[in-house]
Amino acid sequence: MNRFYGDLKMTWLKVILFAIATGVYTGVVMLIPFLKDTSFQDIGIAYEWWVIFAVIVVVNCGKSWEAMLKCFVFFLISQPLVYLVEILFGKLSFDMGWLYYSSIWLPMTFLTLPGGFIAYFCKKQNVLGAIILGLGNTIQAALALAYFGMAVKHFPFHLLSALVCVASILVMSVFIQKERKNRLIAILLPIVLTAALLVLAKMTGRVFFV
Repeated sequence: MNRFYGDLKMTWLKVILFAIATGVYTGVVMLIPFLKDTSFQDIGIAYEWWVIFAVIVVVNCGKSWEAMLKCFVFFLISQPLVYLVEILFGKLSFDMGWLYYSSIWLPMTFLTLPGGFIAYFCKKQNVLGAIILGLGNTIQAALALAYFGMAVKHFPFHLLSALVCVASILVMSVFIQKERKNRLIAILLPIVLTAALLVLAKMTGRVFFV
């Protein structure tokens, strides 16, 4: 795990190969009918695995601007490949694929520019690094809560995705931050923020995550 979270030199070639592999894999998984509405196809719908992939890219870069550009290129290659595979095998029409990509993943792809720059600092061994990592972990915590809710209603569908989200919070916190205090911040912050969002949603009637 140490190799994935800081000891792997993320060259441009590795970024491109990583992007191609994840994009093609996701596209192929989305084609398999009996995996519909299971955790295995969540990778093509939600963000949990892509948060993990993005963190692996940025923490293995040497500079913040490098992390920003490589994270952006990773998504710029991988996400169109997902829909290209689906279009080639007839699951999506070109219009449907592009509409979905442009409405959801295209904005997220461009957000990786500031996101990758900021996320780079999650590997700094201080409180700020732990807070940045904790904010990233909040995405996973919110998704875990949503997946657990779906698993309760339609057990065991999406239970694996919920466990992946929880495991990713623990793994990234432990292997990126080395000090116990910083690890606790990275683990507890998403719990507090997700609980606050849940309370706010209940009070206002707004849905912040599904």
